[in-house]
Parts: sequence; structure tokens; C-alpha cells
Amino acid sequence: MAQPIERKLKPKADGQPSSSFERKMMWLTTISFFVILMAIGAGTILREDRVSSQLENRTLAQSVKPTVQGVISGDDMVKMESYFTDQLVLRGTFVEMQARLSKNVLRQPFRNGIYTAEDGYLIEPSQAAQPIVPDAFRQFTQEVNRPVYFALAPSKTVVAERDGIIPNYVASNAEQRYQTMQAGFKQAGITSIPLDALQLSDYFKTDHHWNVDGAYQAYGEIIRTVAKTEPTLKKVEVDPESKRASEHPYFGSLARKTTLAYASTGDKIEYYDADQFKGIDVCYDKKCGQPLIDEQFIKEEGDYADRYEVFMRGNHGILSMTSQTKGPKLLVLKDSFANPVLPFLAKSANLEVVDVRYVNKDFDASEFAKQKNVDAVVFLHNANINGLMKTYQQKL
Repeated sequence: MAQPIERKLKPKADGQPSSSFERKMMWLTTISFFVILMAIGAGTILREDRVSSQLENRTLAQSVKPTVQGVISGDDMVKMESYFTDQLVLRGTFVEMQARLSKNVLRQPFRNGIYTAEDGYLIEPSQAAQPIVPDAFRQFTQEVNRPVYFALAPSKTVVAERDGIIPNYVASNAEQRYQTMQAGFKQAGITSIPLDALQLSDYFKTDHHWNVDGAYQAYGEIIRTVAKTEPTLKKVEVDPESKRASEHPYFGSLARKTTLAYASTGDKIEYYDADQFKGIDVCYDKKCGQPLIDEQFIKEEGDYADRYEVFMRGNHGILSMTSQTKGPKLLVLKDSFANPVLPFLAKSANLEVVDVRYVNKDFDASEFAKQKNVDAVVFLHNANINGLMKTYQQKL
């Protein structure tokens, strides 16, 4: 009986496509990949360079003209890498897409260390070593020979810890560090201005700053405490009907870290009409008549526009605020938390304001206080001041 003929198939080499269709798909995928890369690269090169990023709130790297020395040392190659990374076409879109994937598909409540609470508040838990208040604060208090006060605002993280909003499995000791810092300033001979009554509603949901209501509450506490040694310091009420609100939603510093995927609802940034602060002359950068409230920042287009700069146009190294008030002259040493407070405080006192982050390296705060002949000194900061301790060690 005849045996059936067995056909021996030629073994297929590893990785070899089994059909012409597979080969076509392989080539199509490869070509598509390179076309997309070339399109992104060409778009990045041909598109006009962006100067800054609202999302990241920083200046972006600009194009570099390579030099022989720069190429050999590698410096120009590093700059070119930064340039293409910053100017990558659709960069913001890719970041937003990745964030939406993390939240909606992977169900991650954290992004870049920011926790999204159920009520929409973005909280940044913080676990760090206990702060040490440098001896420069004690020396400053003795040298100025004036009453010195410290208004240390609890950070939003401190309030969230106190209210049990941060999950138990998340390590955060912000409240403990806040109390340690307050005790350190007290030991330095500085009188504390109590701000512990602040609630989470006194802060923006998507930003680390307090809102205008929190700032006005802080103003009241500053007046109440400092008036004990400066009786001419009086609280001046503002007309509640003069409160304004931005038409555009405000997505602040924490929203920029998490993107709109996590900051589902923007804040409504409120401020008081500039007419409430008539008669106050603001001087900085060798120019007077500067605005306390600048609505151009409220009207600025863009999801991540920094509308907080409506207050005082942001931060300045040294500025003065004078009026016909019969109140004392105060030296205010501050960070950005003070910006919405300053217009209120300037209705009650003449102010010399210093942000040590933006002054010359040889600035001496105690000599400045003597030169300006101030009646008292007020430090106005939020609890995340630990990074400024070294600067104050040099400037006080």
C-alpha cells in the first residue's frame, strides 16, 4: 500500500514575518513611527519658540548657537537637550494626557506628591526634619531695639493635617514642624501673632496661598496684636460691596503640578476694588504710583495664568507704602503670602516692605530697620519658611 507523501515545511527563521500582510504591517508601523518622530521634530524646530510656560510657571530654554568649544565640552549639547525638551510641540498636551490616564484609568489620588481630597482641595503632604530657627533672629531682635512680631500662617497642609483630611497612610509632619518653628521664634524673643484660627476655606483649592478672606483675617490679627505696643495702629474696615471676583477660573501652583486632570474645579480669585486703597503711594524699582491691585492679571488668558499677581503685581525686593495715616511705621519682612495682606495693612500704617529672596547679597535687615526708623517689625510668612532660614541667617 502506498504511503502518503509527507511534505516537510521549511522552518521559519525566528522573527521572520509569516506572511506578506505581516511584513506590510511591520513596514507600515516602522514608517509611521519615523514619520511621527520627524513631524514632531519638524514642528518643534519650525514653530516659534515659546518664552515661558503657564503650566510650569517658568521661563523656557531658548535656542543655542553651538560653538566648537561648547560641543567639545558638552555644554552646548546639554543646552540643546533642554531646548528641545522645553520647546517640544504638544508638550503640554502630552503632560495632560498622561495625568488623565493616571487619574481616570489607574485611579491614582496622588500626582507629583499632591493629594486630591474629596472636596477638590489639592494638598501637598510634607515629611521633613524638624526646623531649626537660627540665632540670627535673636540677634536681630536685640539689635533693632524695637518690638518684633511674627505672623506665621499655617500652611494648607498644616490645616489639612489638623482636620484629618490627609490619609493615615501618608507620612506628613507639617503641623509638628509648624509648632516647633513657633516655639523657636518665641525663644528668639519674637512675639507671635496667632493665626491658628484659619480654616481650609480660607485657602485656595488649587494653590498653596490663602485667599482674600484668609488674608483679611490675618490683617485683623496683626492689628490686634501689634496695637498692644503701637496704640496708633487701628483697623480700617473695607466696604464688603467692593469685593470683586475673577471671571476666569484660577488654577494655582498645585494645579500646575497636577494639571487640570486633578484640578477639576478652578478657584474664584477675589479681591477688593482698587478704590478702597486710594491715597496709598506704592514705590518700588525707583518708581512711585505703582498699583496695589492690578486687574490685568485677572483678565489674562490661559488656564494657568498667575492671577494671584493681582495683588501688588507679585513679589519685589524692597518697596514702600505710604499714606496720610496716623498709624506707625512698620517694617514687614515677608514672602508671597503677605501680598494680599499689604493693601489692608497699608490703610493702617506706613510700610517698608522687604522680601529677602529678591534683595542684594549685602542687604542687612537690622541696618535697614534703623535707617528707616521704623516703630516695629512684622515678619509675615507661611509655615513653609524652612528654606529661607539660611537666607535670613545672612540678611538679618
